[in-house]
Amino acid sequence: MKLLFVLLGALCVCGTMAAPQKEVELPVFMEICYRDSPVLGSCIKNSIQRMLPEMTAGIEAFGFPGLDPYETKSTYIDYKRNQMSASLHVKNAKTYGMSKARILDVRASATDKFLNLAVDVHFPEIVMEGYFKGEGRFNSIKLASKGYFNNTMTDVTTTWMMSGHVKERNGEEYLEIETFDMAPEVASMKIYATGLFPDPELNQVALEFVNQYWPMFYKELLPNSRQVWEPEMVALVNKIFLNVPYRRLLPKQQE
Repeated sequence: MKLLFVLLGALCVCGTMAAPQKEVELPVFMEICYRDSPVLGSCIKNSIQRMLPEMTAGIEAFGFPGLDPYETKSTYIDYKRNQMSASLHVKNAKTYGMSKARILDVRASATDKFLNLAVDVHFPEIVMEGYFKGEGRFNSIKLASKGYFNNTMTDVTTTWMMSGHVKERNGEEYLEIETFDMAPEVASMKIYATGLFPDPELNQVALEFVNQYWPMFYKELLPNSRQVWEPEMVALVNKIFLNVPYRRLLPKQQE
């Protein structure tokens, strides 16, 4: 079950935010959307769709990392419920398929002081690979494992829900995203891993069990994963929002 924590990481883009030092220019592929426009949602939808392929290699001016592959050096995940507890350290993970996302719809509400966004998105396939080290305990039984993993998910759909407020910094107003939520749905999942158990045959039995019952494990673990990925996602999107003044990121039509 420890390996199932890795699956949740594949659905979340993880990053760390550096404090912005100076205002940067908007990339030419970013469409200008007006906060008071009646078609704000469709404009943001088109802008994000145009941005995704361009972000494959990242946006250096924002310190935004490349999306394909997206690299995560180190992630720690803990889980505890009743008599079961587990901890997982994922290292040197690479995620493929993020830039192939299709934006299905965007619902947006913006004023001079806040922004609420709901972005429906579909990923045809997400593949994640890397190395893990984990420990688990069930009552008095304790297990430890480490090895390589590869996880393939197909037909992934979710809604990115985010909100934030406008805050002043050095005489300029910037929008800071404060909350980010999502609940990805996965049509199919295939998991491979070494080192779950020292014995190769037992390792194969464990993989067959996980691959057969992954929907049950996934449903159980997903709600508890928010504490891990929400701060990372907030930090990532703020690499854009906190680098561009609100008056330029989402200007008013009359300005």
